[in-house]
Amino acid sequence: MPVIKSTDIEMSDIKMDGAEGMQGLSVISKDQGWDTHNMRLFRLLSGGNSPRHSHDWEHVNYITTGRGRLRLGEDIKELAAGDFAFVPPNMEHQYSNPYDEPFEFICIVPLQES
Repeated sequence: MPVIKSTDIEMSDIKMDGAEGMQGLSVISKDQGWDTHNMRLFRLLSGGNSPRHSHDWEHVNYITTGRGRLRLGEDIKELAAGDFAFVPPNMEHQYSNPYDEPFEFICIVPLQES
């Protein structure tokens, strides 16, 4: 598996219904030799959020920068750099950033069959 320098990657704006001020990219996945999972990096700008949604697979998160919130069903959890989070399959969830600084996190999900 290659080494990927954070200075060599650039996030793109995520354009999807319900996403505001959200950027991201896939860092390590099948193209880099990880045949079972996808490690993505996301950034929510101040006031940004992901869509509120659910799906059949779990997420594992590690917060790298800033603070933010994770809605799991109707519960809202505060997250900060250094925290971990787990989103179970089929759980409605949404990430948001009500704070002034960017909120960045790693999100690992199983690869989905196309």
